[in-house]
Amino acid sequence: MKKGAYNASKLPYRQWLLLSVLVLIGACTEDYQPKPEGYFRIGLPGTTYTQLETDCPYTFQLNNSAQFKPKKDCWADIYYGQIRGTIQLTYKDLRAEGDLDNVLKEAQELAYKHTVAAQGIGEKLYLNPERKVYGILYQMQGNAASSAQFYATDSATHFLRGVLYFYSAPNADSLQPVNAFMYDEMVHLMESLEWKN
Repeated sequence: MKKGAYNASKLPYRQWLLLSVLVLIGACTEDYQPKPEGYFRIGLPGTTYTQLETDCPYTFQLNNSAQFKPKKDCWADIYYGQIRGTIQLTYKDLRAEGDLDNVLKEAQELAYKHTVAAQGIGEKLYLNPERKVYGILYQMQGNAASSAQFYATDSATHFLRGVLYFYSAPNADSLQPVNAFMYDEMVHLMESLEWKN
């Protein structure tokens, strides 16, 4: 070995141990930054539809990937198992309920209860005089429990309200593709809605 060259093997044991500890400590001084949480890719259902056949006084085109689960008094759930989402439908017979103004006011109040968590609410008016379907579709921005709601009526006999829920914590960023898909599903439901007289 050349004169003046460094030879680690000739270091005494304590100096070797001290040097090793210093190298290990020095290697760990960089600040640790956790990586952001990632989200799995969400496969969305298809968009093929079949006319819904029920004993209820309404019908619409139902996505073939969804399940219609009827309940008492023509209330129902439309369950999308692939994305763990549900549109809860509430039907009211206006002849039994009485005043249309009170039913509409209640529907609007229920939609605007989400303003606590929503960053904003958009309203889209829907009018189809040929089918006698008139309504409003609400779209909530932000981390609201429901990202979309609607109501539709013929102004005399029928009233149908739908509310979208997911079986997961509300996170607008991760649910954005699913929210967009379900918003389009609600639009399609309203556009294909017909009353049975």
